[in-house]
This record gives sequence, C-alpha cells and structure tokens, in this order.
Amino acid sequence: MQDDQPLSTSTSDRRRAQRRTLESPVRLNLSEQQLSGQASNLSSSGILFFTEGELRVTVEVEENGETRQVTGSLVRCERIQGERRGWAVEFDRS
Repeated sequence: MQDDQPLSTSTSDRRRAQRRTLESPVRLNLSEQQLSGQASNLSSSGILFFTEGELRVTVEVEENGETRQVTGSLVRCERIQGERRGWAVEFDRS
C-alpha cells in the first residue's frame, strides 16, 4: 500500500509506517486454517485465549478505481459501538 500521504501528527511514534486517511471499500478474506492455544478465562458470553499462531488473511482494497490484494495477519479486532468493529491487519513485508 502507498505511504505517501501523511494522516496526522497524532499517529503514535511506535508505528513502523506512516498512516494516511483512506475511505474505500475493503473485503477481508480468511484463509482456511485452525488455531490452537491456551484458554485464559471463560464465561457464558465468551472466552479469552492465546495462541502462538497467526490468522492469515487477504485484504482487497479498492483505491482510485483499482482493487489490490494484500496478504497479512489479523492482529486485532475491537468492538467500537454496538455491532460496529475495527479490524487491524499487519501486512506481509515484501
């Protein structure tokens, strides 16, 4: 992905690459795989567990009338509000 347009000065110093704003359609495709790990806690509404493995994905991003496919690993999912979620993917290094 292109890193030529800065997002803002509020971007954290710990990030490896500069961010920029992008409002475009995205599709996340999950690779068929299985993850095994160790449970941390369990309730009637969910479970928290940890793995050493990665959840491999392919992201399709539409930008300037062109669709690109980029592979990577899903690194975070966060419920923002109600059913809205934020998903973070770390792209494979070229």
